[in-house]
Amino acid sequence: MVQAQGSKYSLFPPTPVLNDVYIQDNEESYMLVMEFSGANFDYITNETFAPPSLSLLFKNVKWAKGNFTKKCEQAPLYQYSINVPRNVNQKELGDRLKLKLDFTRVPEYSLKLEPGTGGVKKHTLKIIWDKNNVKKSPKRYASSTKRLPPSRVNLSFQDAKLVNVVRMLVSEDNLNLIMGEDVSGRVTVSLEDVSLETALDAILHVNNYEWFIQDNIIIVQPTTTKKVMSGELLTRMFRLNYVTGTIALEAVNEVLTARGKIRALSSTASTNLEPGDKDILLVTDLPNNFSLIEGVVRSLDIKSDQINIAVKFVETALRHDETIGINWDLREQMSLIKSLDTDTLSTFDLGYVTMGDQTMNFATLSRPVVSAILSLLANDGSTKLLQEPQVTTMNNSPANIVVGTTIPVLVPQGEGSVFGTNPYTYEDQHINISLDVLPRVNEDKVISMKIDAVVQDIIGFIGNDQRPMISTRSTNTTVRVNNGETLLIGGLIFDTADEVKSKVPLLGDIPLIKKLFNYSSKDKEQRELLIFITPTVIAGDV
Repeated sequence: MVQAQGSKYSLFPPTPVLNDVYIQDNEESYMLVMEFSGANFDYITNETFAPPSLSLLFKNVKWAKGNFTKKCEQAPLYQYSINVPRNVNQKELGDRLKLKLDFTRVPEYSLKLEPGTGGVKKHTLKIIWDKNNVKKSPKRYASSTKRLPPSRVNLSFQDAKLVNVVRMLVSEDNLNLIMGEDVSGRVTVSLEDVSLETALDAILHVNNYEWFIQDNIIIVQPTTTKKVMSGELLTRMFRLNYVTGTIALEAVNEVLTARGKIRALSSTASTNLEPGDKDILLVTDLPNNFSLIEGVVRSLDIKSDQINIAVKFVETALRHDETIGINWDLREQMSLIKSLDTDTLSTFDLGYVTMGDQTMNFATLSRPVVSAILSLLANDGSTKLLQEPQVTTMNNSPANIVVGTTIPVLVPQGEGSVFGTNPYTYEDQHINISLDVLPRVNEDKVISMKIDAVVQDIIGFIGNDQRPMISTRSTNTTVRVNNGETLLIGGLIFDTADEVKSKVPLLGDIPLIKKLFNYSSKDKEQRELLIFITPTVIAGDV
């Protein structure tokens, strides 16, 4: 039976919002109350007897609290649910809403709309039914949800036949029962004031049997059976908004029953393109397990934070008294003398976390300290900013930054050819600075970073073909920094030797005496590479 109802109070009223849904328990009746911000909405009611339920489909109504199902004990109502319908593309319809009440038997009920009066802006729609007043209808129960009448049972058996116990349980509510000849075994039971459904679950599951209800028939069969009957299994599709199907599939697999199946699909429609991320889960399982599956999917498919990682590669030449690294106190004093700035702090703190190994040192710096260090380096003519890349990644997702140079290197290919020449070719030699960062942010916006850093540099050339010698330094560490703080990686010191040649004009070109008028010298220099890594949280609700 279908019924339409509507109320309109102005020409262009705002879309009403459903603010709350709850049940009131009065002395003689139960009442499900829905509170709206306005009364200008339409709804259609739909009543079914198999399974017993009442549905209200609202038009022009918004609901911002998400789909849910709530169990209750206001017999014959055992649960009610709210969900937002989807179109054929599985996109939610923002102005539609469906309320469904699931009964063991459909009662006599009435609907009452109460617009707000006076200064009260709260409008209510009430569904009311009397206690213990049940509409007479065919005795048919929910085949999709396996619901039974809300009976309470007390049992006490010692080593009784399983089939006899099950027959006694279902006979009280006049339910029909089908059990195959392969259902056997004995059971010891001691139950007091438990629901009929709970008793069936406990007795059958421990003996490796399962049950479901179709119309008014309870069917019991072994859990290993391959047969699938109507109402036994349910298939649902979940569209994922934020996580991939590969990640969700692994989690949902842990809660599937032995009969369940799951597959991750991509929503890419064109067959001419590479398929995108798998963003759809197709799940088949027992109907009563979908509340758990939906909870797992909702917990995973959330809008997580993003993290912006800003990196500065700064190279500076070490002075003669800085053979073991940068002397920050000395450079600060030189900066003060050069700038004559008496307001500059005489000292600064290099952070509260410092650690190091044989190749690199680490320090966590606050924003004022970073500004002070960069200001000191900017006053040094031997310091230069090499690169300043940025990358944004999802929480707990890796980010990779590579800054490098490619050098063509001459490579001989053989002993010679029929023409007496040695063929040759070039191969690329990559000199890179690479960072692999895996960031994770917690509730307090403290960021943990797993860092794999590899730094390469040319330290000289060897051989007649001057092949470059590459120095490689790497480290692997995990650090914690606060949001917006900077991690300084230092200790990357490289030695360079530049050969400078000079000669006397004219005399330096005479073949026999040119060596007397040619001069060469080697200039050695140490350079330190500083890497500044600043992670910043981009909140997921922005």
